[in-house]
Amino acid sequence: MSDTTRIRIDLFAPTMPFRRFWRSTGFSPAELLLEPEMRQTLAYVGGVPNRGIEYMRVHYMLDLVTASSFGQYDWSRLDAAIDVMLEHRIRPFFELMGNPSYIYSDFNDVGQAHHWRDFMSEMAQRYQARYGADELRAWYFETWNEPDIWWKLGGETGFNNYYDACSEALKAVDPQLKLGGPGVARRIPPIFKSFLAHCDTGTNLFTGETGVRLDFISVHEKGAKKHAEDLTPNSLSIIRHEMMAVDYIREHHPRFAGLPFVNDECDPQIGWHLYHTWHGMPYFAGLAAKIVDQHQRLMIDGEGVDYEVLSNDNGFVGHWGHRTHLTYFGKRPVRAAQAEHKTDIAALEARRAEPEPFDLVKKPALSVMELLGLLSERRFDLGGQGLDPDRAGLGAIATALGRGEKPSGASVLLYNSVDRIWQSGESTVALDFSGLQPGAYALASFRIAHGKGDPFTVWEDLGAPDLPNAAELAAMRMAQEPVLSIEHLQIGGAKAEHELKLDMPLPSVALVALVRRDDNAPAAPSTPRISRFGGLNGENRVLFWEPAPYEGIQLFDVLGSAGESGPWQVINPVGLLSSVYLDSSVGAGFYRIRARDLFGRISAESGSVRAD
Repeated sequence: MSDTTRIRIDLFAPTMPFRRFWRSTGFSPAELLLEPEMRQTLAYVGGVPNRGIEYMRVHYMLDLVTASSFGQYDWSRLDAAIDVMLEHRIRPFFELMGNPSYIYSDFNDVGQAHHWRDFMSEMAQRYQARYGADELRAWYFETWNEPDIWWKLGGETGFNNYYDACSEALKAVDPQLKLGGPGVARRIPPIFKSFLAHCDTGTNLFTGETGVRLDFISVHEKGAKKHAEDLTPNSLSIIRHEMMAVDYIREHHPRFAGLPFVNDECDPQIGWHLYHTWHGMPYFAGLAAKIVDQHQRLMIDGEGVDYEVLSNDNGFVGHWGHRTHLTYFGKRPVRAAQAEHKTDIAALEARRAEPEPFDLVKKPALSVMELLGLLSERRFDLGGQGLDPDRAGLGAIATALGRGEKPSGASVLLYNSVDRIWQSGESTVALDFSGLQPGAYALASFRIAHGKGDPFTVWEDLGAPDLPNAAELAAMRMAQEPVLSIEHLQIGGAKAEHELKLDMPLPSVALVALVRRDDNAPAAPSTPRISRFGGLNGENRVLFWEPAPYEGIQLFDVLGSAGESGPWQVINPVGLLSSVYLDSSVGAGFYRIRARDLFGRISAESGSVRAD
């Protein structure tokens, strides 16, 4: 029998700010944004609670712009791509990467550098007018992806000229727009050094001034090299290698030592297109939770790094073994991401004209982002409690819930994850909640483990169908949500205590929420809308809505009716954490959405949306 690890959560203990630095993902290439598979993916990703995924970093965005000559651009496809992102509450982490109709060839040519500056200025002005200055200031603008590999327009000097052009253009439109880079793939490569030196003490091509503004510094560090075998990711190596870059900055460019630091491809392994089965399994969820916790403990708390964004490239369209949030079922070939990618506009338009039917099923890789989204921005210090997650695998992040200065509850993320893919075992955790005030409480746990929130196992048990039928898809979707259990408590006496014991198999993730009942029931969701997609077994309708702000934990129900006057019936089999639902039954003519809390209190219903 395993020993019990006790974790004490004192609601009267002081809390500290907790930045949700992990709320970003990415994929390649940008043309996918105009295709139905990615539009449905964006609904799932953008529906994560509390904007748990807020940013998406997409390669080759500027390939969607076509050019008849320098200064003559067609922006319509890029407009549509950004529209679909913002429609689903996702903001661009905007790589200034791509080449309109491939008219740019060498930024050592000062004339081309000036044309690029004008192109960047036109882009910023266009989207400032289209979306507003405040929205644009919430974006990140970043250099060309991995210039130590993919930059072909003029070497280090050309890259610096390109950066000067981007900087001056954005600054002229709005000095508050954020720009940084260089997002290198290799460890402190020459272009990383030359770029930092240029920004620190180099000469700006356009102004002649010394130095160029730099708002954040980005790198890419992953957990395992590219390999066809199932190598085990080394999570601590990500931290060590990131700190090599931080230490280089502190030693050679101390003026930049306090800048925000970004790893915007913090993936388990190099090589999106390589197939690793554990990408579809609970192992991935535990690993993702551990990587977030390690960055908080070891880099932010331990090294004082201003760690602003930890992103990943989980946003692709792919199968169980690919590095994706959802698994794809359909006949369309899934292509590798970059591999000297060039956008073929004619081929894109042909695919859009004749879309292939498909279905998507959520993986634990996305479910863990839902659970991370339930953490608040006030954190309890769990130091000194005997946790040793980097060696033993069991770790925790505890945050406060409730309004006011003193928390009335807590949300605690537990994970059990070691750097060994096929290792098994189990730990027992006792969460000791203290400082509870008298009242009614709900104690809920959301679980991801083998057989819990684990649609891959269901798919395998079904015989691993390549093109599942309606019943098989329904079975997988029934299993894709984290498994929820709720206990209701009545606490009497001041500063009372309560214990919850959990078995944490290896690997697994659990989100435990202790919520005190107050007078604030959830408010009605709003703005439900429907997108239609051709599924493998008929039409799929994806509903997406705006949740009302809520301090506690809310779940959603989708109601369907043949007519607008009812009767209305709940059609989702389990409560939804995210504000998205796929209805494959398509029996309803109208839909409404409602929210409910962990006590079963139900909000008013949203307005109706008509299916046709």
